[in-house]
Amino acid sequence: MNYNLSKYPDDVSRLFKPRPPLSYKRPTDYPYAKRQTNPNITGVANLLSTSLKHYMEEFPEGSPNNHLQRYEDIKLSKIKNAQLLDRRLQNWNPNVDPHIKDTDPYRTIFIGRLPYDLDEIELQKYFVKFGEIEKIRIVKDKITQKSKGYAFIVFKDPISSKMAFKEIGVHRGIQIKDRVCIVDIERGRTVKYFKPRRLGGGLGGRGYSNRDSRLPGRFASASTSNPAERNYAPRLPRRETSSSAYSADRYGSSTLDARYRGNRPLLSAATPTAAVTSVYKSRNSRTRESQPAPKEAPDY
Repeated sequence: MNYNLSKYPDDVSRLFKPRPPLSYKRPTDYPYAKRQTNPNITGVANLLSTSLKHYMEEFPEGSPNNHLQRYEDIKLSKIKNAQLLDRRLQNWNPNVDPHIKDTDPYRTIFIGRLPYDLDEIELQKYFVKFGEIEKIRIVKDKITQKSKGYAFIVFKDPISSKMAFKEIGVHRGIQIKDRVCIVDIERGRTVKYFKPRRLGGGLGGRGYSNRDSRLPGRFASASTSNPAERNYAPRLPRRETSSSAYSADRYGSSTLDARYRGNRPLLSAATPTAAVTSVYKSRNSRTRESQPAPKEAPDY
């Protein structure tokens, strides 16, 4: 369709001017009608006839796929491991355990990720501050008699065990030697359907897994897996102020001066500061001072 562009101004008609035709580019392939296969190329059937015949005689049903066999072995081992854990879970009953028999589960706490060279006497020093301890047991291997890295502490008062769990907990942790240990309640006898980690349950991961391994090299040192080792700025103590929250004494504290002294510019000797002598006046008092006093009429 042709448009009459003469009725438009020159600056508008130039916008509708057709573009130049496309430049010719040489094709990169032969035309479809001239395509053909190289006559010098032949098949490989003559070369494989002898080898293929010997292979069919040796393996009439084909050779096994070792790559898929590896996946089948892994799948079978997982099924056997799950069946083994189910059998052990059926025999697991913490209520009849002779080590914790006649103990109150609500007075017992669980301590995990302990150093392997820690004994009961050293462990008692960290938890005696919460209350009187009735019994401490570090779980050890039956054959080697080495610590497994977790223990149970029974307090004489359930409030003591509750305080220890709330103050330390799983996320905050407590520093014992060179490891950050966690504290939790005894879930074996208090939480229904709970399973220990050795039977396919448990909470969380391993203690030796470093969270800095996911960071690049120069950022790994800036982060620490122990929150207790981070250097936080000390908080100011909470002060009891009067009803006037914006009094002058609030901003004249020596504690604030010591905290923000590094950000204040130094005063030179050539610019002495003048003493502040102004007194706060209300709006009504300033209005009365600005208005002249009325003259008194003589009474004669």
